[in-house]
Amino acid sequence: MTEELVRIEDLKTYYFAGDEVVKAVDGVTLTLGKGEITALVGESGSGKSTLAFSIIRLLPQGGRIVGGHIYFDGVDLAALPEEEMRRYRGKRISAVFQDPLTSLDPLMRIGDQFVETLQTHFPITREEAEEKAKKLLETVGIHPERFHDYPHQLSGGMRQRVMIALAIATEPDLVIADEPTTALDVVIQAQIMDIFKRLRDRLGISFLLVTHDIALAMEVADKIAVMYAGKLVEYASTQDIYREPLHPYTQALLRAIPDVEDSSKRLVYIPGSPPDLSNPPPGCRFHPRCSLALERCGREEPPRIEARPGHMVACWLRGGE
Repeated sequence: MTEELVRIEDLKTYYFAGDEVVKAVDGVTLTLGKGEITALVGESGSGKSTLAFSIIRLLPQGGRIVGGHIYFDGVDLAALPEEEMRRYRGKRISAVFQDPLTSLDPLMRIGDQFVETLQTHFPITREEAEEKAKKLLETVGIHPERFHDYPHQLSGGMRQRVMIALAIATEPDLVIADEPTTALDVVIQAQIMDIFKRLRDRLGISFLLVTHDIALAMEVADKIAVMYAGKLVEYASTQDIYREPLHPYTQALLRAIPDVEDSSKRLVYIPGSPPDLSNPPPGCRFHPRCSLALERCGREEPPRIEARPGHMVACWLRGGE
């Protein structure tokens, strides 16, 4: 059994704008294991990025954790004062953002950004920081000669590699990667995913990969957590999700993957749109789009059950009281 690194319990993160309250994450319970890649999958607006960045408490304006717990090595990050939270953010938990060009300082050479990061977290000289930075660049497949380049001199894929190297520079336990391959072509996407797997295997780093692409998630993740409209609807090993997905939403996401071996196969889409999270539907939030919905699905929220060992689902079709 994998040792636990993060345990999220009944987390609620809402956005407040005037009188409107958007329930972006509404009662999510999830565990991340040490040395594992967990993929958080769902459509845009499902709450997956909000859940991920609740862990390090980097939320957009108006966002606030209003309930629940986020235990990291036994410490509840949701309850920490901001000053104490800074000891975890960046050092033990780091992040790779969607657009590396906006994350890197355009006026600083790549190497200087590494040196600044390393000297902030470690008592080392500039020479030692430069040496470590060049090794980090090599780890992600970038020649040390690029140490003196500016971000605009690198391709999109190289910039994302730099961001990954910066994220692991502090020797973190957990790296949160928010849609890290969205703007990249499929070849570079595969290379980035390969880097994640190598870092997991060589350094024991845990990754939380946030993505709308369930096919990509299945290529790299050990476990997959599926979110819909602020709720966690299914969570299991990647093998279990592939072999027998239990929630109709997960099944629909898998049916929507193009079959590259059979071009004649009809592409299936999910009808309708995700609900407004300031006024979500009663019962199961997926029921207005679900072709298998029961009468009670529109009235009662399904409980979280363990349908099989290690396989969680929230769906009345799978039982529950």
